[in-house]
Amino acid sequence: MSEQTWSPDPGTPVVEYRSGRSMFVGGLAMFVFFGLVAVFPDIGNASANSKAADLPPAAASFLFGALALGGLLMSVASVPRTHRFAVDERGLWWRAGRKSDLIAWEELRAVRGQEPRPPVKGDPSSKAMVSALVLTPVDRRFVTRHSALLNRLRTADPEVELRLPGVAAVRQLTQEVARVRPDLLR
Repeated sequence: MSEQTWSPDPGTPVVEYRSGRSMFVGGLAMFVFFGLVAVFPDIGNASANSKAADLPPAAASFLFGALALGGLLMSVASVPRTHRFAVDERGLWWRAGRKSDLIAWEELRAVRGQEPRPPVKGDPSSKAMVSALVLTPVDRRFVTRHSALLNRLRTADPEVELRLPGVAAVRQLTQEVARVRPDLLR
């Protein structure tokens, strides 16, 4: 279903968020900062008794140029994408860029919202919980069918987490599911 087009019912509310913004900004900052240092290596001349005085300007330009190029590559690789979710009578629609998917209601037994929680202090087996929409699928091939949307390791746990960046997106999606299919919420 990864080739499914985005076609929820007209007038369906859409929940959206942008991903990758912090990595994009960080990469761009690295590119600008290290790029300026690579272009102007003599700024901030080192004192005669420091180890940096032995580094020739061409080597400094090459080193900082490589760091600037790394920042540019990181910025290009993490261009922010808008993820859109819509809930209608057919299922949960997802779209990000050219990829889209539909999780039909017949494929799910239950849906619940999970809010983030830090691990319990003093308990070594406690794990941090991330904000996610937790789906309980009907069969084991669910993750394979929806691989464009879900990336999950094969485990014995029947639940699949659709990780979202914040509590607001989880709450909005949970409310939309409650509006359309309240029988699936747990």
